Order: sequence, then C-alpha cells, then structure tokens
Amino acid sequence: MKKILFERSGGFMGRKISLDIDFDGLPDEKAEHLNNLLDEADFFELPNDLTRKDMPDAFTYSITVVSNKGEYSVRCGDTTAPNDLRPLLDELNKQARMHR
Repeated sequence: MKKILFERSGGFMGRKISLDIDFDGLPDEKAEHLNNLLDEADFFELPNDLTRKDMPDAFTYSITVVSNKGEYSVRCGDTTAPNDLRPLLDELNKQARMHR
C-alpha cells in the first residue's frame, strides 16, 4: 500500500486544491513515474518544513507519502521548494487540477 496526499494552498486568490493518489489503483507506468519523481527528489531525506513566514501570495505545498513503512510529510513554498522536488510538485499540481 502506498498513497500520496497532496495539497496546495495560498496564492493570490487563496484557492486550495488537493489530491489523494492511491498507488494500488494506478497503472504500473504511472506508479513507477511517481516513484521515480519521489526518488529523484530524495523526498524522504528532505526536512519536514521548508516554508517561510514572509511569503505573501505564494503557494504552500504539503505532500505526505503513506506506506506500509509509515508516513512522511514535507511542506514547502514556491520560493523554498528544492529544484529536485519541482518535477514532483509540477506533476501533482497537474493531476490535482485535472481531478477538480
């Protein structure tokens, strides 16, 4: 069992979008793609909170990965997200917008 819980909040309009992805329901190539993005970002090595208080009108992202090994969460903002995490954020944003 593996899941990704994603939420984007903040921004100028303050609109929140969220997405829950259950890997058990995904085609193999899509699950592999998401796993690769997690690996490339060294997701489980990132600090839990990369946000800053001085980010008016910026988006804040929360990503939680839940698996049989437990769960791990990372929060970051537009300006504080590491470059290696951006492809995962882009993919999750895209999927969340498609599933509204």
